[in-house]
Amino acid sequence: MRRAVPTVVWLIAAVHLVVALAQTAVFPNARSPDERQQVDLVLQVAQGDAWPWPDPGTAFVTEGVDAGFFVPTDRLPERQHLADRDDVPARGERPSYADAGGATPLDGPVDEPVYNQLIQHPPLYYLLGGAVVSLIPGWADQPLDAVWMVLRWGNALLTAVLPILLFLTARRLGLASPLPVVAAATPLVVPELMHIESSVNNDNLLIVLFAAATYLVARVLTGDLRWRTGAALGAVTSLALLTKGFALLMPAWIVLAYVVAGVRERRRADAVRGLLVAGAASVPGALWWLRNKLEYGTIQPHGTHAEPPDLTAVYGWSDGGWDWLSRFAERMVTLFFVNDHDSSRSLDPSWWMARVALVVLLAGIAVALARRGLPRPAALVLLFPIPALAGIVARGSWEQFAAFGDTAAAQQGRYLFPGFVGLMVVAVAGAVALPVAWRRWLLPGLLALAVAMHAAFWHDVWTLYWLPADGIGGLWRAVEAIAFWYPFPPVLLGVVLVAGLVAAGFLVRWTVREAAAPAAPVEREKELVA
Repeated sequence: MRRAVPTVVWLIAAVHLVVALAQTAVFPNARSPDERQQVDLVLQVAQGDAWPWPDPGTAFVTEGVDAGFFVPTDRLPERQHLADRDDVPARGERPSYADAGGATPLDGPVDEPVYNQLIQHPPLYYLLGGAVVSLIPGWADQPLDAVWMVLRWGNALLTAVLPILLFLTARRLGLASPLPVVAAATPLVVPELMHIESSVNNDNLLIVLFAAATYLVARVLTGDLRWRTGAALGAVTSLALLTKGFALLMPAWIVLAYVVAGVRERRRADAVRGLLVAGAASVPGALWWLRNKLEYGTIQPHGTHAEPPDLTAVYGWSDGGWDWLSRFAERMVTLFFVNDHDSSRSLDPSWWMARVALVVLLAGIAVALARRGLPRPAALVLLFPIPALAGIVARGSWEQFAAFGDTAAAQQGRYLFPGFVGLMVVAVAGAVALPVAWRRWLLPGLLALAVAMHAAFWHDVWTLYWLPADGIGGLWRAVEAIAFWYPFPPVLLGVVLVAGLVAAGFLVRWTVREAAAPAAPVEREKELVA
């Protein structure tokens, strides 16, 4: 791997990891989607209460998990001014899981236990998280905010491989230099992706498994029809099927990839053999969903009810269909690139930057398809997970609207992240329309866009969470508050940030040097031909 991946990609991976680790400090615990429930289920697995896996409607959020955070878990009613708070205990003196009530079910607002809906998912992510927690001596008696942060760091490290898989996929597909390096840097343009990577969320395992599967699909599309590639693709699919229901689209995706490859390569027998091997290797993961069907009568049971709720349609398009559709489209874009955190849907700087990034992304895809930056069938196979995921999300959201009139259910752009690698590689492939010499400026341009995205994103985040009531004049107090709230010693975070700045400095130096270097004779010849 070290020989196959150039130094610049390792620098990109280092910067990507440091940004994710920095977000573990900027976002207080429990301020990511369903993070409290995610951590709670991991802790229940660690202490043996959630394994064997609970039946639907039998798992509760526990009281002990409330020791791990100090801000509301749901919508924030207003700016938090956390720098002005003085009610958080000092580091090392904060309550533990056992201190806060341990495994006692948490009471809800109507004197009923709060159910943990996440048992609707398969258990692989939670088993891995429970194994990590079990490595912490006496974790139940340690300050829970620190245990929580260990899990956050584990998620950031898990997803650190994403830029490398992007590079390998783009290079396998034959994108000319420097486009594979540009593809590796695309996660830096999506702050919300790194927000999810810095949190405790089963999306992270699914994203990495989909990224690995995308690389293997790229191998299939470029003629690698060996049985071992099919076996690897099936094994990754099996793991994804044991992680989250969105992986149920993967079998159709794999069939599509082998059909396209078999026709393009005129090796139908090899394609059928590879497909059969991939299918056989994915059986272990598929058995989980078969078990759900046999035991509960449905592919994916409801997490909070023993019996699925009645979703009989009561509302139709005339009852607010346009409102549902406009909100769905807006949320899938905004919450893909950034996050408003308080669900105010305000047109703040990060909201506008999400639209800028969307225009760049769509332009790249359109040019790639029109100018054949990749063979068009291969590009469509790589893009397939995005409309498939969007369709699954739209169907679930519409069912909630039709049954209950809820125009906002399940509208999260992060649900598209499993298709991230294919989406970005196709978008980068659109750069084939540029003169060869201009392509060397793509990476500087992409990094500049990333800086603008993060500047807008972090401005909104600091304003919402940390700045004191007296505003920007209290910026240093906000920095001190972050250091005080952080459950790890601030020197550790400081070392990480310094290392990230060093890596970023080397990355910028490499980028500027490569972009400004005189064009090689071969490049000049290609430009003249173009």
